[in-house]
Formats: sequence, structure tokens, C-alpha cells
Amino acid sequence: MSSLSVARSPLLEGTFGEMVGEFFGTMVLILFGDGCVATFALFTNIGPNNAPTPFANEWVVIILGWGLGVMLGIYVCGAISGAHLNPAVTLGLAVRGKLAWNKVLAYWLAQVLGAFVAALILYFVYQGAIQHAISLATGSKNVADVAGGVFYTSPKSFVGTFGAFMDEFVGTALLVGLIFAIVDARNQPVQANLNPLIIGFLIVAIGASFGLNTGYAINPARDFGPRLWMAFVSGGESFAVNNYYFWIPIVAPLAGGVVGAFIYDFTLGRVLQAKMLGVSGTAEVKGEAVREPAVDDL
Repeated sequence: MSSLSVARSPLLEGTFGEMVGEFFGTMVLILFGDGCVATFALFTNIGPNNAPTPFANEWVVIILGWGLGVMLGIYVCGAISGAHLNPAVTLGLAVRGKLAWNKVLAYWLAQVLGAFVAALILYFVYQGAIQHAISLATGSKNVADVAGGVFYTSPKSFVGTFGAFMDEFVGTALLVGLIFAIVDARNQPVQANLNPLIIGFLIVAIGASFGLNTGYAINPARDFGPRLWMAFVSGGESFAVNNYYFWIPIVAPLAGGVVGAFIYDFTLGRVLQAKMLGVSGTAEVKGEAVREPAVDDL
């Protein structure tokens, strides 16, 4: 065992330390995720006579950017808080008894604040591109109408309220259910700390299959935090757009996350339990992250 002594901080060892992890993990997620959306939205049709810019208008930029953003966010705080980065994941874990209920609101607050600060940073980093897009706009000059899509999601006009709700619901149910499967130490868990990479690929897969209907928030903090920042600079327009659509990427993912958690635990989880399977291979569970055993533990 290591002989190094470290100063202990009860504050950082507890829920507050986990909030710090969730804050920075979510901030990293949004910086990379919304950053890739900025390259999609603000650098398309900016050539001579608004000619399309090659490659920048490809949906693959969005889904890969979000997948990598999730992966990096998980690596930032996985050992600290379990790297939920998403209120729907936090709620899904809580309803299944895998997270104390007294931590839920603290995690949600940290996640929303992380997303809010990331949006603020991106707003100023891309200020030149945003103002350029406003100058090219032929209709409304409100920043929410011109550049809001960089920061928060919106449905296609033909999708409808029910279709948008179901898209977010199903996408988040898949997200949470598959996260449960990926980190379940009884179910061929990913080894060598590759969980973040696999979950990043999961985000890419959901985006490729369900993303275009709504922009696939599948995460209330991912949508609400940046939308809240944009409300400050748009006179509240970010909450009014699309007939007050903002509630769908909050309610639908929370509901979908709970359903995904229950489906996994009461189907595949029960099968694993019935088979009395233990931890697979050399993996072990520490906190909420599945890792290889440390050298000192061997």
C-alpha cells in the first residue's frame, strides 16, 4: 500500500466534492458538445454568396462531437462522482437504489451549473461567429432565433409535440438502460477503464438513430443550462421559442431515464441475478465505476 500521507478534507470527501466533479465533467461535456454544434451551425453557408462550407454541415460532426464530449466528461470525474453528467442518469440510479436520494438535487444543481458556465464560455469564444450569423440573418435578429440552436435543442417543424417527446423519451431510456448494462460488473463489463469510450459510442449510436427529430438532448442539464444562459442575452426568447418547447427536453429525458433503469433491472438484471452470476473476470466495482483492480489490491 502507498505510504504517502495526504491532507483530508471532509468537505471535498463528501457530496460537495462530488458536486465539483459533476460540475466540471458536465462543463467539459457541453464545451465539446455545443462546440461541435457551433462548427455545424455557425460555419455553414458563410462562403461567397453563402456557398456551403465543405464538411461543416455533416451530421456526423454533431454525433461524434457529442460522443467524444461525453467520453471526456466521464474521464474527468468518473472516480469522483460516477460521472452522471445528466439528471436523467442521476434519477435513474436513485429510483433503483443505486444513489442516495439526498444527493439527487445536489447533483442536478452541479450539472446545470456546469452546462450554464460552459454555454457562457462558448458564447464569448464564438462571439464573432454569432455576430456574423446575426448580420447575415434576413428575418429576426434576436440571438436566440439566429444562434440558439448552438446552445439548446429544438424539434423539426414536422415532428410535433408527441413525436418530440417520444424521441427524447426513447433515446434517454436507451441511454440509461444501456449504461446500466455497460457498468454492470456481472455482465461482461468493459475492462481497462474503457467504460467512458463505450458510453461515448453509445451517444454516437443514439444520435445516429434518433438524433435528427429533436437534436437529441437526452439530458435535461445539457439543454436547460445553456438555454438559461441564452435567456439572459436574448430577453427570455430562448424559453419562448418553438411554442415553449423547453419543457420537453427536461420532462421526457427524466421519464425515459427512470423507465430505462427499471426495464434493465427488472429484465436483464433479474436474469443475471437468477443465474447467480458474480463479478465478471477481474473487474471489480468501486463506487459506481467499474475498473481493473489496482496493483496495491492484488
